[in-house]
Amino acid sequence: MSKINNNGVDMNNNTLAQLSFSAVKELNDEVAASCSGGGTVAGPDPDVILYKDPDGMGLSEGLSAVKGDGVSNVGLLGTQDTTFNDQTSSIRVIRGTWSFFQDANYGGDNTGLLAPGLYNLGHNNDAITSAFRNA
Repeated sequence: MSKINNNGVDMNNNTLAQLSFSAVKELNDEVAASCSGGGTVAGPDPDVILYKDPDGMGLSEGLSAVKGDGVSNVGLLGTQDTTFNDQTSSIRVIRGTWSFFQDANYGGDNTGLLAPGLYNLGHNNDAITSAFRNA
């Protein structure tokens, strides 16, 4: 027995890719992060950019997360040659309010709340291991 929805689509014989509902079309990075339960390496529109050098210079990696979530180990970002664990010198917050921590899983010394802007890490230079989006 076929189940026909309100749009006349036979739900038994179609894959999600074949359906034309906006709800199952492409997810943006923020929604995908919340569905997967964690922060993600961001595409072209990150919430935060980590830089290896002060003043937003050097190698960089973007990340995104929804409010109340984060990245428990920034060493998992990038590749083995471009890990950002204990190597971040500056941070650009693009959206949200974030805290960055010395240890994995949001432990140890932290930066406090950082709103959108560019920050040199000072005493936290090369010590960031996790990031959490507060708002």
